[in-house]
Amino acid sequence: MTTNKTLSLNKKLTLTGALSALVIVLGITRLGFISLGAASITILHIPVILICMLAGLPEGLFVGATFGILSLVQAAMSTSGGLDPLFVNPLVSVLPRMLIAVIAWGLWKAFNLIPHMPKAVSAGITGFITTIAHTLLVLGSLYIFQGAAVRDALGGMGYFALVAACGLNAVLEAAAATIISVAIYTTLFFTGKKTSKLSQE
Repeated sequence: MTTNKTLSLNKKLTLTGALSALVIVLGITRLGFISLGAASITILHIPVILICMLAGLPEGLFVGATFGILSLVQAAMSTSGGLDPLFVNPLVSVLPRMLIAVIAWGLWKAFNLIPHMPKAVSAGITGFITTIAHTLLVLGSLYIFQGAAVRDALGGMGYFALVAACGLNAVLEAAAATIISVAIYTTLFFTGKKTSKLSQE
């Protein structure tokens, strides 16, 4: 399969643009938010993870920034209460989404240093851990940069209580990220192998 070491600049730009557009479409149409009755999960962060694995860190930072800016704009346009208005602060909406690109890229690079580690397994673990980190970073940023407003909105609930309350969502999002990361990476792997064989014939 073509890796981020051998992807041409044009392919990286195309992939970055496609995944950035996917984030915007999923966010605007709300297709990136899946309701499961008692829980609601988001898959908007998954393109950030995928681009880090397929292209590299700079591209991951760009898609992460796209995700964060979309979140900021939607928060500014939101008429609802709760925590939504707090995401107009870029340190809450943009910064954590760029940081998960760093985490995903670092994990992917680290796992690929392990001898005989299957790439699909690396993709799944990277997706799972990065998703959990995304939840912790967003909630942490809310408390660091908007602490008083968060406590007022949540009736004095502390950080760890909020993390516990979001635990089910975080686990479901991590499971979704794991499955999607493995599925897409495996699909691209076999597609890349078939393309390589055809080009050699």
